[in-house]
Amino acid sequence: MKKAFFIVVLIAIAGLGIWKYKQEQSSPSAILQYVPEDTAFYMGGTMNKSLSEFLADSPILGFSPSEKRALNEIQSELLTADTPAAKFLNALLTDYNEKTDGTYGAFADYFGLASEGDYATYLHGLIPVINMPIADKQKVVTLFKTISEKAGVSFQEKTIGKQSVLSWVIDKKNLQLVLATTDSSAVLTIITPKDTETDIDERLAQKPVPVSFAHTLADIRQQQDYTDDLVFMFDIEKLMKGLFTADDSRASKDFKRYFSDTPLAQKSLNDPNAQLCQADTLKLISHVPRVLMGYNDMQVKGNQLIAKVSALLEINNDMVMSVLDSLQGHIPNHVLNPNDKISSMGLALDMDNLTPGVTKLWTAFTNAEFSCPDLQEAQLKSKQMSPMVLGAFTGMAQGIKGTGLSLFDLKLDADSELPLKLDFLFSIETTNPTGILSLLQMVPELANIGIPEDGSEVALELPLPVEFPVYAAIKGSHVVVYSGEKGKQALNAITSEDLTPNALGFSSSMNYTKLVELIESTDFSELPGTSMEGCMEMYSALDTLRGMDMQLSYQTTVRERGLGLEGDITFNKPQLKISDIDIKGQWKTAYLDETCHWVSDGAEQWNEDGTGSYKESSDTASCDLYKSHYQWEKNGRTLTLTDISAPQYRDSCQDEWLQEENKETLVCEMINIKEDSFQCLYFIDGSEPFIYQYTR
Repeated sequence: MKKAFFIVVLIAIAGLGIWKYKQEQSSPSAILQYVPEDTAFYMGGTMNKSLSEFLADSPILGFSPSEKRALNEIQSELLTADTPAAKFLNALLTDYNEKTDGTYGAFADYFGLASEGDYATYLHGLIPVINMPIADKQKVVTLFKTISEKAGVSFQEKTIGKQSVLSWVIDKKNLQLVLATTDSSAVLTIITPKDTETDIDERLAQKPVPVSFAHTLADIRQQQDYTDDLVFMFDIEKLMKGLFTADDSRASKDFKRYFSDTPLAQKSLNDPNAQLCQADTLKLISHVPRVLMGYNDMQVKGNQLIAKVSALLEINNDMVMSVLDSLQGHIPNHVLNPNDKISSMGLALDMDNLTPGVTKLWTAFTNAEFSCPDLQEAQLKSKQMSPMVLGAFTGMAQGIKGTGLSLFDLKLDADSELPLKLDFLFSIETTNPTGILSLLQMVPELANIGIPEDGSEVALELPLPVEFPVYAAIKGSHVVVYSGEKGKQALNAITSEDLTPNALGFSSSMNYTKLVELIESTDFSELPGTSMEGCMEMYSALDTLRGMDMQLSYQTTVRERGLGLEGDITFNKPQLKISDIDIKGQWKTAYLDETCHWVSDGAEQWNEDGTGSYKESSDTASCDLYKSHYQWEKNGRTLTLTDISAPQYRDSCQDEWLQEENKETLVCEMINIKEDSFQCLYFIDGSEPFIYQYTR
């Protein structure tokens, strides 16, 4: 498992960050001639230079301290595995961290990726293949050779046709990871001793496959209205047929030749019960054969990237589709737009049709004919549970079609008469508003709630731990509860909104820009139960969110061919390449105390020649009480301070200077960087991390 994990991670890193942008022309990609028609997995499209430039300063991998910690955890796991793949991947991650700032531009430059061209990741049988455009063949080859040498991993180098080929043996059975490059492309894949010459030529993009994926891809794009930017396909049915050797596909042939001597394969090929279960499983999977995803639109407008994305779980069962369609409910419009709020969520479900729909599905499953013992047992257990028990619950919720909650604003002010200010709107979409009120009144604390049916708004006296004004009303087919001006304004639109079915399941929106503004304006010290450790985590999370300057929304819905997801994304271009901030000069410092307050304590000076100093003054600023001198080095967002001599300290201006026993090296991960301020998460071996704030 570890070997497979390491291979997957390596391939994922090599393919990460391939961003896409709409092409003027939609001619078939040349790569498609190497993608077999029976592939079970495909993700590919076209990159455009203008989008690469737009995203050059955007974070992608190893950007924030939390991401670096995640990479460090992966590396710790790698160190426990004494395999060539683990050694190589560990060396690659170390080198990447040292030489990049975590942005897309640095990522692309590090791996020598091109800013435009066609790319694809797909399965050739059961073997993954990545084919991507590159800008600098020599950089790619040199990188992988250098990393191999650092890791102490041997490799072979040869030329096949027009390709330079590097290969690494990654297990005792001579399994090889292969990187083949031309002047404009790189192919990363796996080769085994059991592969034929044709297999190798097809994977290395030296020989076209007899029947390619091009026609299938064209059909997918036409059916789903996908652009050339990206199409994702996972064919569950094809993969399972291959693993069960139920057809003559490449995947079936690969399973037989690669795994025929394993206990799993022997059972799959020779156990009658296993074969019965495989046949029944394939029948079930044939009803949900594929997962598709792609962009329906993508364009850059000024400093914004605007994209529409959709996904589809294909369903080939008329009865299931009929049930799902009957269950569609209504997501209120106030949930769908992220621009005017911090966050929102909604749930769409027609409660009137829930019990009948589940009963139909239950009946179909319990009456189906299965030969597989496991599925027969599942049927028996299902027959012991009747879906009619749902009727007791759905009967009380008659008329409900959906719910929605929008959070427009939130403020904490301990000095105010109302310490919590919430601006929100909660709505229940129903054809039976009075029934909802009766249901709420069954809760003892809400027994006295009375909401007029004429649409007028009333104040609610709710048993809440923090006091803030809350109002309720019945607006057309919506029972609403709100607080704040924006919540009240949203009532005007909801009054005339009908309950047309528009979704099934969840919907949500998030405005990361407003979320960052909320966190930045919050005084964490006023929050109950706060600690320095908790505040450090909050500031670290804030830094991660600042790298996600976007608004997004999505909702799940029933479409003609299955269960779909539709989303909108607006991504804002970073205005400041924060890794390029010039720290030279003097900064005021403050540390975070146990109560989450910033306490001013000194000044830091970083000089042009790479030296620096830090000092703390007495309360009256009449003398220094602490001073240190060091060498500093900045790499991306990592700042390293190495003492020239051990720091000195004293308790008062009259005392003699004392010196620390040891010199130290501090490593600062810069977070929440602005032009005139930033914070440092400091790490010292053997000690707990701490955080400082720097301002000019």
